[in-house]
Amino acid sequence: MSDIEFICDWLTAGQDSPELRATVAQLTMRVGDLSLTQNEDVWSRTVRNSVLVSAYPLALWLAGSWWRLSYEPLPNQRVSPSLDWRMGHEMGAANHGFVWPQVVFASDGEAIHIWAVPSRPGSRQSVRYLAGLPIPRTVTLSDFQMAADEFVNGVLNRLHAMDYPATDLKKLWGLVQEDRAAPEIARERRIEAQMGYDPQECPKLIMDEALKLESHMGAPALSELTPIFGRRASGAALGEISKLAAAEGLHGIPDAAVSAVREAQTAGLPWQRAVEAARSLRRHLHIGETPIDDATLYGLLGLRVQAVKEWMSPTRHKVGLAVPTPNGNLKFVPRKPHPIAKRFEFSRFLGDYVNVGDESASIRWLASTDLATSRQKYQRAFAAEFLCPIKSLANFLNGDFSESAIEEAASHFEVSERTVESLLSNNGYIAPRTFDIGLPYQLAA
Repeated sequence: MSDIEFICDWLTAGQDSPELRATVAQLTMRVGDLSLTQNEDVWSRTVRNSVLVSAYPLALWLAGSWWRLSYEPLPNQRVSPSLDWRMGHEMGAANHGFVWPQVVFASDGEAIHIWAVPSRPGSRQSVRYLAGLPIPRTVTLSDFQMAADEFVNGVLNRLHAMDYPATDLKKLWGLVQEDRAAPEIARERRIEAQMGYDPQECPKLIMDEALKLESHMGAPALSELTPIFGRRASGAALGEISKLAAAEGLHGIPDAAVSAVREAQTAGLPWQRAVEAARSLRRHLHIGETPIDDATLYGLLGLRVQAVKEWMSPTRHKVGLAVPTPNGNLKFVPRKPHPIAKRFEFSRFLGDYVNVGDESASIRWLASTDLATSRQKYQRAFAAEFLCPIKSLANFLNGDFSESAIEEAASHFEVSERTVESLLSNNGYIAPRTFDIGLPYQLAA
């Protein structure tokens, strides 16, 4: 059984348009063992796991948003997403006058993250949703796509059975299926979705530039950058990526020990792979769980400590890059000025180098951003565990999680206090911060 499922118990009711009338159903949306459609009918004062709606609007929304739901990540959590982004990722955008649960979907490239909250207290809507997710639930991208496919096809089958075979949904879903079946077109749909465009809305000049960049740096690296330099970045041109790649930087060749860890990558969730890789590299270097000094850290990337300390970018960059050079080096163009932030950023570069696996060396670009993609999650988890191993941190604190103790630990391991708090929270030593368990942004009423 999939971790996400849309279930329809078909009914006949209503006097709406034929498509809406023919697809009236008791709809259950299940994520894991929780029904996100659990609700109280205000008028009848009954509680059900399913809600009475027409399935047609939801199917139409899933079909129209299929590419963006599958490939467009959540914007930087410090920035409120645009209305356009929300229309492509909030279930309520299905609309058509029905009351939908407040659910948000966002891709990280490997999985779909789902946020949900119950209806607000005092809501005057006829349906009051009761279920929510205290923390976002994750389902694999393939499971999400399978659930969406089955639901849309189920609605189309219902329409056909009710003698309404020719609908806007059938036309739209046919286009989606055609694009998915053609590799080159699917490639373009993925790229434009990552940039925040609906299918075929990306201007040709921008798409041509994106395809050129992809051939130069590889699809994995471009996928980390297009959401930042595409449509969602207030029209910032993709040309900024090329300018950044041409900027001055620090040249180095990663140590062979790092390559050995890269070749031993294991399966699992991004953070699980990252933690294991960080521990593996520490074992390979025979450094146990002691703090990492600057010489060791920067030496692993073939960089001189003094050069890193003296490095100051002439401009503020949106991302950090490491670009392969013709002589086999990597040119690092970092963005963090503070010494502690620099250590974490270069540790992220180290993790990213481990994570790129078997990509061709000629296109092994490294990219460090503020997005919540699986690749960025890997980097952050790797850097945190490599610089500040959780076992060593727990031993250092010895049960004292006070503010002063956390400050002392951060100084000892030369990481930020936020890194220490995140490690403790993620490993169950302290409660998560409020914004870690809430929604990614304020949902519409």
